Amino acid sequence: MNQAITKEILAEHFAGRSTALQRTMIAEWLQQPASQAQYIAWLDEWERHHLQYMADEDRNFQRLMNRIDSLEQQPAPTATAPARIRPLLTNTRLLVAATVVFCLSFALYIGQGQLRYQTIETAFGETRRLTLSDGSQVTLNAHSTLRIPRFGFGNRTRTVWLTGEAAFSISHTPTHQRFIVNTDRGVDVVVLGTEFNVYTRPTGTKVVLSKGAIQLNYTRPAKPKYQLRLKPGDVVSVDSSGLLTQNHTHEPDVSSAWSDHRFVFNRTTVREITDLLRYTYNLRVVLKSQELASRTITGTFKADNADEFLQVVTGLLEINYKQYDNTVTFFD
Repeated sequence: MNQAITKEILAEHFAGRSTALQRTMIAEWLQQPASQAQYIAWLDEWERHHLQYMADEDRNFQRLMNRIDSLEQQPAPTATAPARIRPLLTNTRLLVAATVVFCLSFALYIGQGQLRYQTIETAFGETRRLTLSDGSQVTLNAHSTLRIPRFGFGNRTRTVWLTGEAAFSISHTPTHQRFIVNTDRGVDVVVLGTEFNVYTRPTGTKVVLSKGAIQLNYTRPAKPKYQLRLKPGDVVSVDSSGLLTQNHTHEPDVSSAWSDHRFVFNRTTVREITDLLRYTYNLRVVLKSQELASRTITGTFKADNADEFLQVVTGLLEINYKQYDNTVTFFD
């Protein structure tokens, strides 16, 4: 079928007035990724003009699976009379229609996350500057991911999800709409308009506020939500065990120096530098002696890539290094 799917056809479909033929055409059209994105965009527009209740998709899907399980568990009926055989054509039509409806619903259920959200990723050694649709500025550090709603961002929501590290400069809106940064470690940052840095890696999470004010919500397993109000210079850290600590710095902008490829160290241990090399450049560091791990470095320098970083750091530490693929060995 080559007939194009228009916005008008989908509007009738969203209203429940599409024909069986149109539903079949839509199912075929949705095989293309571009069509799926267009479908969600038109659905989002239609829903904004035709307010509906918010369906509990997970609950409804589970009901469907429970219904299927219950049908499978029912014993087969005992045949007491010859079975009535319906014409094959009718059964085939019903089977095709049921298959189209089920496949369409299931595909939308499975793919709705990918269609409703845009995911922006950076590679190892890469930083990326973004301007969001609300005017906010975001700089993603290396090996980081930012997930943003494709539709309604800046109007109905200003919530994003971060993995890795990012520096934020949030625009204030006339409606005082909150901007929320969610992390996967239970730390959420709620702001109106401000500048701050969020670091969230397997080793822990750190939030540093440079300007304005933010509210930090920390959700711990089986414990009440912990809320903090931060002022410029406040630093909140949560380690890998879930322990939260709060400190203050007179130089909060240092936390986002990486966005200009600058590295600022103040009695930073070699152990901390090995974590930085792992998450920024995908380099595994081997220390030839345990004494090396406790050595510290203080200084500021700029490095545009891993080679420049290694040369400067080993020079400041007065040690040697050798590299094979993604493994770097530090030794005296």
